[in-house]
Amino acid sequence: MRLNPKVFELANGIEPKERQEFDGRVVEIYYMNDFDEVYQANCPKGKFALWTSNDGFNYRLFIEKGYYEQLSELYSDKVNKIWLDFWDKCDETTKKYNFKVMLPLALGCLIAYLLISTLWNSSAAIYVEFGILALFIVGLFALNKVTKNKLAIYNQESVDEIKKVTGSKHFDELMTMQKTYIDEYFEEQARLAEEEALKEEELAKEENNTLIEEESVTEEDPSTTNVSDEDAKVETTTEESLEEVKNDEGNKE
Repeated sequence: MRLNPKVFELANGIEPKERQEFDGRVVEIYYMNDFDEVYQANCPKGKFALWTSNDGFNYRLFIEKGYYEQLSELYSDKVNKIWLDFWDKCDETTKKYNFKVMLPLALGCLIAYLLISTLWNSSAAIYVEFGILALFIVGLFALNKVTKNKLAIYNQESVDEIKKVTGSKHFDELMTMQKTYIDEYFEEQARLAEEEALKEEELAKEENNTLIEEESVTEEDPSTTNVSDEDAKVETTTEESLEEVKNDEGNKE
């Protein structure tokens, strides 16, 4: 069974944090935190563990570091074997319904549609064609629902098996620990987001203050203007004095 094969390939050539082998299958465990793209696509949505496989035999589990350290018992080799069996059942059931139900239904509807469209020229043929299309859509939705219900049964059976491995009481304790960790994780993320917002606000204020200071420096200095005015007055007085001296000399002559 292929599960998120593109994500599986992201860990090529990277040493896993843990490796498990059983029944000819391999599980390699990686911290999701080391793969930013995987982390950002899953943890903010509350998904702390992601199963991947490219062939149904080699599996890679990407899991949030703190989550794994807190709940490693839920990912022991015995528990992971149960989940791999679950994935195998899902793959087998999906293929079974697709080939034994979906494919015959699709072919039957297609053949009926072609026969009616080519052999029946009546105006009523179009209504029959729409009926065939509606039958196919209803069949598709019905098959999808049946498949989901079957997989839900497999999932519950897997959980019951895990309870046998861990013990029912301890399993409930692990579920409580899981909920507590997830709640604390999102509280911490909210706190960090708030701190980041405050830092950005302070940075924006600092940039704004710096801009105001730069603008004030470029404006003309008032003290320079006063000095210039005084120089102008001195210059005017000097010119007037020279004019008076010239007039006195003219009068003497």
